[in-house]
Amino acid sequence: MVTLSNANVPARTADVKRQGRQAETFSKQPEAGTFGAVIFGRAGAPLSEVGEALAASWKKSTNPPLDILRLSPEAAKEAPERILEGLFSESLFGGASLVMTSIARETEARPFLDALKQIDESSEPPAGRLLVMAGDLSTRSTLRKTVEGLSKSTTLQIFERTERDFENWVKDWLANARLALEAEAEIHLIQTLLEDQSLARTELEKLALYADDLDRKLTVADVKSLVSLEDQSSGFEMVDMALSGQTKPLAAQLETQLQDGSTNAIPVLIGLINQFKRVLRAHEISASGVNGAKIGERLTPRIFERQWPAFERIMGSWPPDRALTMMSRIEEVDVSCRQAASPQEAHVRRLLLEVSAHAERQKRRR
Repeated sequence: MVTLSNANVPARTADVKRQGRQAETFSKQPEAGTFGAVIFGRAGAPLSEVGEALAASWKKSTNPPLDILRLSPEAAKEAPERILEGLFSESLFGGASLVMTSIARETEARPFLDALKQIDESSEPPAGRLLVMAGDLSTRSTLRKTVEGLSKSTTLQIFERTERDFENWVKDWLANARLALEAEAEIHLIQTLLEDQSLARTELEKLALYADDLDRKLTVADVKSLVSLEDQSSGFEMVDMALSGQTKPLAAQLETQLQDGSTNAIPVLIGLINQFKRVLRAHEISASGVNGAKIGERLTPRIFERQWPAFERIMGSWPPDRALTMMSRIEEVDVSCRQAASPQEAHVRRLLLEVSAHAERQKRRR
């Protein structure tokens, strides 16, 4: 039996929309009587961060907590009844669902918009919640205008933070993570992250992983070697070569990069871990019914259409079971690299060649 913390709440007037700080506050403390939300904003706005915060808040708003039901637009179009089943029906494990989706274009929102309308028209509140992640929606957007006219759902328009707000957010994140940086390193970090706020959280988590068990403050050199646009760094290029089985060019680059010390081994290792996580997430999205380049649109960082063919080949070489096995191997190498006086470059070099050799064998079999 699901216990609603917000049952029997009075109906609210329509034109429900929240913007900026008000939207971010709602994601952490959602008001009773709101059962659906559409989050949108321009590129660079922290949409994923706000979406994760709202999902976490809603998930724990019932007893037992809501199950997560991720539905792709394609799956919802084929079986729209699954949305309402998730919202109004308890699962086999006893809880209703937080139904989540991400849309790349407004036309994909139709079945979810229909569900939000039915929530509004229902005499009984749903046990579940519905969260739609969209891109940028103009004031003429049908989806936006319709949801803002509903009384039991809301739109959350997210903006890029101002420089001052963003600086405070980064400092708060570092403090909560107990991540210590030298003063100049912190300044450089904030200036770098301001170039694309949407990737800030990913880059900060990368720093935190690097600093784990590091008995000193992070320096400017650490930040420069770790925080950068991944596809512009030599470390990421080597990771990409390894995952795609380009063993010969990889071996040549390893000689000039890791051997001469121009590339730090640990950031390369972290880049490899993050890319495997992205491959696994891509397989999850594919299993939900999304196909082709649309998978890349739902990844963070996003895989653009021009990058998709290469990434799709990597997915083919690394099905989920093999990717998970290799991630266990990466964890072993990570432990070895963090041991005192351990030859980090040698460990990472062997690992990259091992990954590349496996991918090359998979290519030959296809």
